Amino acid sequence: MLATNPRNAYLALALVLALPFTGCMSYTEVDVLGVRDARITRLDAKGLNALVDVEIANPNNYKIQVMDPDVDLFVNGMAVGKATMDSVLVLSARSTRTYRLPLRATFQGNASVLPMLLGSALRGNMLLKAQGTVVGKARALRKRFPFEVEHRLELQ
Repeated sequence: MLATNPRNAYLALALVLALPFTGCMSYTEVDVLGVRDARITRLDAKGLNALVDVEIANPNNYKIQVMDPDVDLFVNGMAVGKATMDSVLVLSARSTRTYRLPLRATFQGNASVLPMLLGSALRGNMLLKAQGTVVGKARALRKRFPFEVEHRLELQ
């Protein structure tokens, strides 16, 4: 009965062919090994831009695209706004390497951010923390992953 309609026949054939491949794409957790460097490239009353070098290990035998971040940015423990990535990050298969992430953050209505940033500039360092989730995509599969990274930034 399923095969009497040509469309159903194609669907049944696709399911039968796909079943042997369902176990081929096993996933092993990606490891964020740490922030290796961070530089602020722009800082003003509206927000900041930064380049962050993050070492990541992808033990999987396929590339993973990292996209759609929902990231809260903290400076010296104070929530200052949301951060976004300027582009999709592609993790190479079976690799451990350092990726440069261009980030942009907009300060969200917190009047005490500017004095805190000036205090950090006078001290010569600030603690940057990013916490949130990103989407990892491999072929047709998508999953949202939580993360948290922290880095003490030396100001010059």
